[in-house]
Amino acid sequence: MPSTIPPAGAVDVPTPPRPAPPHTQPPLSVVHAKALYKPVPPVDCDDDGYPYCDGSAVESTDHWDSRTHVVQVVQSRFLDRDDVFAACDLGFYFERGNRSAVVVPDAMVVFGVGRHRRLSYKLWEESKVPDLVLEVISKYSWRKDVYAKPPLYGALGVREYWLFDPLDVRRDGGPRLEGWRLGADGYGEPLPSGATGVGFASEVLGLDVLPLDGELRLRDPETGETMPGWKEAEAQRRSEVARANEEAAKAEQAAARAERQAARAEREAARAKREAARAVEESAKRKVAERRIAELEARLREA
Repeated sequence: MPSTIPPAGAVDVPTPPRPAPPHTQPPLSVVHAKALYKPVPPVDCDDDGYPYCDGSAVESTDHWDSRTHVVQVVQSRFLDRDDVFAACDLGFYFERGNRSAVVVPDAMVVFGVGRHRRLSYKLWEESKVPDLVLEVISKYSWRKDVYAKPPLYGALGVREYWLFDPLDVRRDGGPRLEGWRLGADGYGEPLPSGATGVGFASEVLGLDVLPLDGELRLRDPETGETMPGWKEAEAQRRSEVARANEEAAKAEQAAARAERQAARAEREAARAKREAARAVEESAKRKVAERRIAELEARLREA
């Protein structure tokens, strides 16, 4: 190894200190590790190794109805737009290369992205954070939904965060429905109730969000109409089909009645025509007879 003793007459120049490395913030997946979703085996992965399907089950029919209601209403309301995407139980990956940086919202709505099919929602591919996230609280997840997930969604930039507790499993005294809107300091205070005292206004959807008879529902603030879920829509469709069938049957009955009336009118017209022809014939015979009688009377007078 070369000597480290400086030669005679050399000036000893001190080595400048190395600058301290810049302070780096830990990634969100580390800061908010308690909010992350852990897939339940067995797990299916896409071609890049990101899980998109696991062995977890829906907690209850109330959970399924609530999340699908929001997604179906959004899909129906924005049917003419190709840049509105809504999904339930879809993995949302927010750090490229980190397969554990994932949350699975019960429902999510995104404006400004295509509505094509996806196995998962990857932020680096979409370049757009969801605008709205809904979490339906369960007995085992309510603490994570109430305390752990809001800071993560706020840090990601989700504009609105909604919580719905269909089975009243919260143990912190919170309400059945809560909504937050993102501000400069995160989500801050929950949204105040609307003018009617029931439900809250969603700026993202342009609809009111409200609990109705224990179910989560969306309402059009302009018309006051509560948007139907798939059960109500199917019941309405069947009612309209039954009404259309009834009207069609009535129309067929009216057409048959009109045909019978037309046939009767034709028979009456034919009978009237025959009677008129018979009257003309009798009139002609009467005239012939009258002429014959007149001729006979004339001969008698001449005799």
